[in-house]
Amino acid sequence: MTTPMNPYAKKPVIRVDNKAMFATIRFPAPAEGESAPQYDVDTLENMLAQEGIVYGIDRNMLSSLCQEILFDTELIVAVGKEPMEGINGYYEYHFSQDFSKKPTIRPDGSADFLSIKVIEVVHEGDLIATYHPAVMGMPGMNVRGKEIEPRMMRDMPPIGGRGFHRSDDNLYYYADMDGKIVLKNNRINISPVYEIDQDADMSIGNIDFKGDVVIHGGVKNGIRIHATGSITVDGLVELCDLRAGQDIYLLSGVKGGERTTIHAEGAITAEFIEYAIVSCKGMLHADVLFNCLVNCDSKIITTAGKRSAIIGGYVTAVQGVSSLVIGNKFGTVTHVMVGIDEERIKEMSDLADKIRSLDANIAKIKQGIEDFELLAQKKGISYKEDPRRMQLLRIRIRDEAVVAEARVRFDELKALMEAGRGATVRAYDTVYSGVTVRIMDQYAQLTDFQKRVEFVKTMTGIRMDPLLDPVPDE
Repeated sequence: MTTPMNPYAKKPVIRVDNKAMFATIRFPAPAEGESAPQYDVDTLENMLAQEGIVYGIDRNMLSSLCQEILFDTELIVAVGKEPMEGINGYYEYHFSQDFSKKPTIRPDGSADFLSIKVIEVVHEGDLIATYHPAVMGMPGMNVRGKEIEPRMMRDMPPIGGRGFHRSDDNLYYYADMDGKIVLKNNRINISPVYEIDQDADMSIGNIDFKGDVVIHGGVKNGIRIHATGSITVDGLVELCDLRAGQDIYLLSGVKGGERTTIHAEGAITAEFIEYAIVSCKGMLHADVLFNCLVNCDSKIITTAGKRSAIIGGYVTAVQGVSSLVIGNKFGTVTHVMVGIDEERIKEMSDLADKIRSLDANIAKIKQGIEDFELLAQKKGISYKEDPRRMQLLRIRIRDEAVVAEARVRFDELKALMEAGRGATVRAYDTVYSGVTVRIMDQYAQLTDFQKRVEFVKTMTGIRMDPLLDPVPDE
């Protein structure tokens, strides 16, 4: 039989946290000479209920307290149930997005350009993505018996893009064509790919393709390959003509000739390039450039492996050149230039003169057209169809189109000039005699080799600074 509670005993202190997710009880110690109170489980549950605590009550704890009270100790006697979170909707993609535009380094320190992966190809009917709809969570309950709703899970919108279709339930996505697949900003685009599993030779013929070209062999002498997208060649490139609207990847290098031309509107990556005329608007990465004529609107980087070098030829890069070695110990004549060249500076000047002249002419034409309008008001006669006025309108339209085109080109050259401001030439190992470095209008011709040096333009010439930085991972 339970001993009646001393009516003068201090009452237990019951506390609930701010979120009502747990409740505690604390029994004040009895005064000296006062008997300890005793409770049964029902009495304690009634006390909790009076405080609004009706859920998650730990009856085992209450039972223990009925047998032995721990005074002046805050004990948890009820715990709420947290809501079980759901899962937002998500897409599972069934194609690789793990691309590497940098070669791996072999144990001997050389660069393995065949390790580069820049394209993922799918085939018509391939499952390319699966949508997993949102899963709603389960509600929880606080100790006061109030239900706690889980966070609302969200479904994702359908994937946009082209070259694929969805299943009727919108859960599965299938390729409609063979081609290159790209995921960007929750859009999938599958574009045409011209893929050859052998050498591109006379049996294949010239290629002119709207899309990407992938050749798993080499490119033989006399072949022309033009693509609006990228060009990737796994094998050796010989004397040929390559032009791409995007990037070019030459994973086994180029052994060209005097008529070998390679142009990319994007970047160029190659194991090596020998005897070729090369131009690109993006960066140029290679292990070796040997006796090439190179014009790059961005940076030239030849630092991938321990044999990386620029040897011979004329190499120009607007934003800078970084190489392990420039020239060689035999004194091979090598020209390296950075910054915008004099031809483009002259082109900018000519364009500025052209724009000023055209603007002045357009202003005169506008005045002539206004004179016709004033004359029409004065005489009350319409001159809209007057041949002289019509001729002025035609000239104005023509000149405005020409000046708009000139401004676009001027802005392009101005942006190039800004990008090339402060460009330098870096040799992270050695630059040899026989090398000429040009930065804008300043020259430096080496008569002896230098170790780890950076060429920097000054007001009076080119300064050679010690290069303390390690080879960057560019």
